[in-house]
Amino acid sequence: MVTISTHTLNAATGTHAANVEVCFYAIDKNSTFTKLWSKKTDQGGRLSVEFETDSNLSTNQYQLSFDIKNYFGLVSNGVKASSINLNISLPDSNGHYHLPIIISPYGASLWWSK
Repeated sequence: MVTISTHTLNAATGTHAANVEVCFYAIDKNSTFTKLWSKKTDQGGRLSVEFETDSNLSTNQYQLSFDIKNYFGLVSNGVKASSINLNISLPDSNGHYHLPIIISPYGASLWWSK
């Protein structure tokens, strides 16, 4: 089983980003996306999901997508970001991958660890 976890933080307010929808997709060789799961961050901005990967769905390419369109809404310059996406591979089918993110209305910072 693979475990994906994240800690989502709001840089604009210095708080945890609660109730951000996070989706995880498998990407096949034709660049077709198949949603594997969709969950929301808890009140502490955290999320951890354990799941089986399906070798029939993917080329070991995945996308973790943070849906921020409803979290921030329209910002002062009229730009409205809809999502922040991180394309990754998961070399260990039993690995734990931690993918924290800091979000703001104007950008994001991502990093990862295993």
